[in-house]
Amino acid sequence: MKKLVILLAVILTANVMMAQKTDRTNAYMYNKNGQFEKAAESIEKCVNHEAFLGMKPKDQAQAWLYRGTIYLNIHQDAALAAKYPDCLEKAYVSLQNCIKADADYAKDNATEIYPRIAHIAVNYFQDGVNNFNNKVYPTAATSFRKAYEISLSGAAADTSALVNAALAYQRAEMYEEALANYKDLQNLGYNQVDLYKNLAACYLSLNDNERALEMIQSGMDKFPGDAGLVLEKVNFFLKEGRGEEALADLQRLHDMDPNNPSILFVLGTIFGDDTHPIYDAEKAANYYKSAIQLNPEYYDAIYNLGVLYIGMANKLNAESNEITGFSKAELDQVDALREAAKEKMRLALPYMKQVYEAQPSDDVKHVLKTIYVQLNMMQEAKELDQ
Repeated sequence: MKKLVILLAVILTANVMMAQKTDRTNAYMYNKNGQFEKAAESIEKCVNHEAFLGMKPKDQAQAWLYRGTIYLNIHQDAALAAKYPDCLEKAYVSLQNCIKADADYAKDNATEIYPRIAHIAVNYFQDGVNNFNNKVYPTAATSFRKAYEISLSGAAADTSALVNAALAYQRAEMYEEALANYKDLQNLGYNQVDLYKNLAACYLSLNDNERALEMIQSGMDKFPGDAGLVLEKVNFFLKEGRGEEALADLQRLHDMDPNNPSILFVLGTIFGDDTHPIYDAEKAANYYKSAIQLNPEYYDAIYNLGVLYIGMANKLNAESNEITGFSKAELDQVDALREAAKEKMRLALPYMKQVYEAQPSDDVKHVLKTIYVQLNMMQEAKELDQ
């Protein structure tokens, strides 16, 4: 009786193994005939059966290769891919399992396995591009990251996938994840100027201003000729309300790009800020004039120059009001200060008129009217209202 039981067990095992091979063969044939859903059904029966692990390693490896091929084909069919959203991941895992199951089989079938793995990486990358273009940044980041991780099993890491993963995380406002990917790039020896700009941007978004400035400075140390990094540092100081600390870098930026009116404009705003000890109205005016000379339609500079002259006039009027005596010398001083204030208003007038004519607004109109009144140009003020 014992021999009979053993014999029955052997027969049952043989039948199960035969069924496994049949499912594997069916999967191969369905796939070959383009019947990918049926192929997937058959191969799942094969690899998920409890007896699968009892098959020879070579047979297991072959089954995994079939599974990887089937799901990769499913991914190429848009309608089917929608039914199997994880088909690309299944394809990759299957091919990895094929390699693990039997190293000799993987070596003998390398031309069947590794090009498919590379193709999966390309598909992940393209999925990342599509999602990035559609502004689905978290999904794009995951796909790019997967493409990078798959590339690690090849000859060289795909740094472009990693760059895109980091950028997608950054666009998704997932700054910690973005930083992790940027740091991976650094560990790979990636050394491009945008890396430091993006690292700084992430740290700024996380309110770590000190680290942000460190990244900008590190970039400037490695790329001293890059105007963009200098501008990043300048903008950092300006946002922090530390304009005077930006002066040296602004001058450096101006030396690198002398025909850039925006740099001159920023210099004008720094020296034209009367709340700082470095306030110098004449310097500010000269910077604004230089910017306007380079760009005659630079209306921000034109407006600021007009406002600067008005501010100078107001200071002179305020100074005259502080004189309370009635001696001839004191009255003469008051007259001189008020006349000097009017002269500053006369200097402001053409700039404010130019801005109002080009970009009329109630705010500019109010400033222009104030100038007319102070210069006793009542007819002009009246016409302005009309």
